[in-house]
Amino acid sequence: MPFNTLIKKLKYVQLESPDKMLSLYVNTDVRDPEQQGGEWKIALKTGFSRLKEYLAASDPEEEKCLDALIKKIYQYIDGKGKDMPRSLVFFASHHSRIWEVIELKMPVETRFYWEESAVLDQLEALHEEYPSTAFVLTQQNEVKIIETFLGEIEAIEHYEYDLVNETWEPHKAKHESPSSSMDQEDVKDHIKENQKRLYKRLASRLDEKAAAKKWERLIIAGDKETADILDRHMNKPIHTKIQKNLLNENEHKVIEDLLQEA
Repeated sequence: MPFNTLIKKLKYVQLESPDKMLSLYVNTDVRDPEQQGGEWKIALKTGFSRLKEYLAASDPEEEKCLDALIKKIYQYIDGKGKDMPRSLVFFASHHSRIWEVIELKMPVETRFYWEESAVLDQLEALHEEYPSTAFVLTQQNEVKIIETFLGEIEAIEHYEYDLVNETWEPHKAKHESPSSSMDQEDVKDHIKENQKRLYKRLASRLDEKAAAKKWERLIIAGDKETADILDRHMNKPIHTKIQKNLLNENEHKVIEDLLQEA
């Protein structure tokens, strides 16, 4: 489920005892100097112990619900093995069977909440810092659109300009491309001569997508001339233009690098 949809859904959940919502934020970042010895595991165990002690004294039925969720959380963590994200966020309830896990590439503060509704403060703060963002990577007659939320990739689209029909089409293998039969020098010359028209059409398509997908931020990475053409012809403001050729790089690394520069 997309993060935006999930947050909106959780905002309207209201439970009643003994079915409470566990909102759990866990910093599992091994790159953190304070986490080198697996301190997050100790913090998780300690937090659960304190919460269990409180519930054992106040509401044993709620403690039973928590026990079931603790077991499920540890099963999830064990299943990750060494492939841990920088943070894990759980929203879970026993009786109503709510189970939502978010893996993040940015750190959170480890926090435990046992309440009638989800505690979303850290996610909302991250949303402010890392809003719904589209990264548009351009290179000659190709473009890749990477949609993200909270720094996580939600969708990737790759287009190639069909020089025969003069339309932007889903990217195919080179041997399937309608323009593959054209001499590469002719292709380059055609692109150079028609670059403005090519990218004006792309600008129109990006505006449609920005409106439909409700992008909050747009970042262009490619050559300066292409980025400037898009900037001039789009209604959606461009947050940042970065002169880097990243279209053929790993998408996750691209996002990580561009987020640091944007």
